[in-house]
Amino acid sequence: MDTADLILRFGLALVLGALIGLERQVGHGDESHHAAGLRTFALFAVWGAGAGYLGSEYGAGGFTAAAAAFGGLVVLEYWMVGRRGDTGTTTEAAAFAAFIAGVLVWNGEEVTALALAVGVAALLQSKAWVHGMVSRFSDEDLRALIRFGVLTAVILPLVPNESMGPFEAINPFQIWLMVVFVAGIGLAGYIALRLLGPKGLAPTGLLGGLVSSTAVTLGFSRMSKRTPEVTDALCAGVLAASGLMYVRVLIETAVVDGDITLPLIIPLAGLFLFVEGAAAWWWWRSRQRQADSGLKVRNPVTIASALQFGLVYGVVAFAATVIVDRVSESSLSIVGALSGVNDVDAITLAASNLVRDGQVAASSGAKAVLAAVAVNTLVKAGLAVAVGSRQLGLRVAAVLIPAAIGAGVAWALV
Repeated sequence: MDTADLILRFGLALVLGALIGLERQVGHGDESHHAAGLRTFALFAVWGAGAGYLGSEYGAGGFTAAAAAFGGLVVLEYWMVGRRGDTGTTTEAAAFAAFIAGVLVWNGEEVTALALAVGVAALLQSKAWVHGMVSRFSDEDLRALIRFGVLTAVILPLVPNESMGPFEAINPFQIWLMVVFVAGIGLAGYIALRLLGPKGLAPTGLLGGLVSSTAVTLGFSRMSKRTPEVTDALCAGVLAASGLMYVRVLIETAVVDGDITLPLIIPLAGLFLFVEGAAAWWWWRSRQRQADSGLKVRNPVTIASALQFGLVYGVVAFAATVIVDRVSESSLSIVGALSGVNDVDAITLAASNLVRDGQVAASSGAKAVLAAVAVNTLVKAGLAVAVGSRQLGLRVAAVLIPAAIGAGVAWALV
């Protein structure tokens, strides 16, 4: 390796280490008041590059000696700083990251080293934001994340991936995979809601639509009787959540099988624009800027809810397979309509899987989904009328009933 290349590698390591050290120094004041700053971290990264150089020249022993010396220095530094009352390990961990960045540079992984340095600096700089974000979460939220991990990483690999039962209509792995998928969508919406906070009813409703548009409809409709002065904003929240359902359906079908998505794009995109346009109108009318919407959205990830959805999905998938096998593809829409009374996710995923496996045509699967969408939209209009105030019920119904009719027309045309 020529001298110019050596200088370039050590120079790049120095710059990346300085980037991490700059954050440490700016975040903690002048380097004289803190153990490590820009200059020190630049040297840490150079040390890493030097360890790589020694390894290439003298083998593993050379690298091990340099790395061990660096580790000893960091441990000594931690002990000295700890004596002054600072027992945190963030700076020491960042020091090791700078060392690794230097090693990566020496091994020709410049892009990876750059990504590491920038990522570490960004993480260090976001301390206040991270602490604020974490303060929004409770022990129950942490348990929900763990539950989702159990559903995904523990249970899913253990579920048998084979068709069984009458008509070989039940695949346990496929059923549980759909459970994980729907739980993941709900968890993503819930986390977004917790991070952003209820800054307004319409944004809350929009995010709540990822969890359950039916739940948002019920919650906001009940609220409309207690707080009629924000009926416009509540109406916007219900419609925002309902409109997001159409996007959720498109995402679910696209993930499972793109063929069924094609005949659904135009009608569902049209319904989305219509309903969300109405939501935007009522939100503009409301002109509310309250900080707390009062909506209590419970964490959607529970073992009970996962088992419940798995059961519903399994029954719908079995019924769909039997009807297709014994009657006709057109009868699949009956299953879709019945499933839509409760939700659209189960029939959407079941129909998508049937299309993917070649058991039904894409048009038949799309019809089943549209039937579920039409019925579910109509059910939410009925809930708003039955549970909410007269004003909210009329406004929501004036949008969702035409949307349900539109879904029915699309069903007839597909």
